[in-house]
Amino acid sequence: MPNLDETLYFIVNPLAGNERSMKVWDKAEKMLKTNAVPHQVFFTAEKGHALRLTEEILSRTNRDTRIIAVGGDGTINEMMNGAIPFPHAIIGSLAAGSGNDYVRGIQKTKDIEQALRLFQDNAHKAIDIGQYETADKGGYFINSLGMGIDAEIAAEADRSPLKKWFNIVKAGKLVYLILFVKQLFTYKPGSMELIVDGKHQILKNIWFIVIANQPYFGGGMKISPHSKLDDGRVNVIAVHDFPRLKLLAVFFTVLWGGHLNMKNVDSYTGKMIKMKNHHSAKIQADGEIIGTDEVSAKVLKAKIRVLIKD
Repeated sequence: MPNLDETLYFIVNPLAGNERSMKVWDKAEKMLKTNAVPHQVFFTAEKGHALRLTEEILSRTNRDTRIIAVGGDGTINEMMNGAIPFPHAIIGSLAAGSGNDYVRGIQKTKDIEQALRLFQDNAHKAIDIGQYETADKGGYFINSLGMGIDAEIAAEADRSPLKKWFNIVKAGKLVYLILFVKQLFTYKPGSMELIVDGKHQILKNIWFIVIANQPYFGGGMKISPHSKLDDGRVNVIAVHDFPRLKLLAVFFTVLWGGHLNMKNVDSYTGKMIKMKNHHSAKIQADGEIIGTDEVSAKVLKAKIRVLIKD
């Protein structure tokens, strides 16, 4: 591979998973040194730092360069956003966050050793991503984008002390279940406009709409079982007109994808999506809050190369 930089570059978020990322990195580094794998490591110091580090690494070369996030979905999102302008970027992740949906649904590696073998083998492919624009900012998402109760849960999880304690016992994704039950009794569903490839409709009593690029979100929930990474489309799931307690049943069926068979769970596919909330609702992209009330998104086909286990 004459045009491949033999060095593996790692960007570690030391706070991810209640500092579980540092334990993951320590194990990975020992394996890398044992096998004499060339590598460099960088540590983030604040939000947005992974994006800037990615840009700095990739701007120094035009050779194919593998950059690995050691953190959660927020870290891989930052790194991916930094890598987009550089066609020689190839990205991957060592799962060390709370949700780890990127590794679960896209990379599909089960442990550190398997992931490191994948990175060294340079098994990669180009996949689709989403590009979004809100009133305040624009960017990219690789897992999903959502508006409604899912974004409220993501926002609360980010600041909740529960996340810290569940991460300590390696059960970080359970915090999403607990916060869902809490939001179930406080969130007020309203009406939203949804436009998919020019087809317009208004949905009432909407709990959430998710634009999915891959099957998983929210720490392992199979929100979009039919999503594909390379079909040039995203799947859109809208959940509406459910009484509060019945929504709890919907939540549990999402664990295996059974919710798509339920009335008032609508599924669409498309390339251009717009959503507008008539009241007030947060918007999340890969679990990070990006705005409120209105967002447009489109698919960018085969836009980023990822290290992937087929």
